Amino acid sequence: MSATHFDKPGGPENLYLKEVDKPSPGEGEVLLKVAASTLNWADLLQKQGQYAPPPGASSILGLKASGHVAELGPRCQGHWKPGDSAMALLPSEGQPQYVTVPKGLLMPIPTGLSLPQAAAIPEAWTIAFQLLHCVGGVQEGKTVLIHAGTGGVGTAAIQLTRLLKAISLVTTSSKENIQMAQKLGAATGFDYKKEDFSEEALKATQANAGEGFHGTSSASLLHGGPPTSAARSG
Repeated sequence: MSATHFDKPGGPENLYLKEVDKPSPGEGEVLLKVAASTLNWADLLQKQGQYAPPPGASSILGLKASGHVAELGPRCQGHWKPGDSAMALLPSEGQPQYVTVPKGLLMPIPTGLSLPQAAAIPEAWTIAFQLLHCVGGVQEGKTVLIHAGTGGVGTAAIQLTRLLKAISLVTTSSKENIQMAQKLGAATGFDYKKEDFSEEALKATQANAGEGFHGTSSASLLHGGPPTSAARSG
C-alpha cells in the first residue's frame, strides 16, 4: 500500500508516496481503509524534526482519519463489521491507505457528515466536547472563556458552546482572529497581547458572572473559576 513518507526533516517538498507493507489487525483491533486524513500541528512539527511520535508508534504522519472497516482482528467483538464507515483517533499512521486501530479508538460517523469532515472530528472536537460537557458542565446561558479561540480546539469549542446556547468569550492574538471567532459564534474576543483579558472579560459580563467562567490554558484545557492574568499564555 502507499503511505505519505519523508526521509529527512524539512518542508512539503520532502514528502512523497512510499510503498509499505499493509498492516494486519491484531487482537482487539480493526483494519480501517482510509478515505480521508488530516494534517495536524504535531504532523507539521514532526515533518520538521521537532516532534517525535509516541514510543512504539510509526513515523508515518497522521493522527486522525476516516474511512471504512476492512477487516476485524481476532476477538474483536462489538458492533463493528466490514464496510462500516468510521473515524479514528490515532497515535500515528493516519496517512497510508490502511491503518490498524484499537476498537476503543474507533467512532461511528455522525449522520450528515462526509468522510473528509469526519476525519477532522477526533481529537479537537472530542476534546472540546469532553471539556465543555464532562469537565466544565456548561449549560444554557452560562459564559465560557476560551483561550486560543482560533486554534483547533478553540474553534470547535466556540461552535459547541453556541449549540449549548451558552456564551463564548475568546482570547486570541489579533483583530482578524477575533473577527473570525465572532463569525463562528463568539460573543466577543480579546487580544491577549495588547490587553488584560481577565479585566476585559469581567467588563463584558458586567463583573458579576465570575462563577460562570471556565478558563483555559494554552493547551485549551478548561478549568473552573474566574479568569486570571496568570493564564495569559493561552
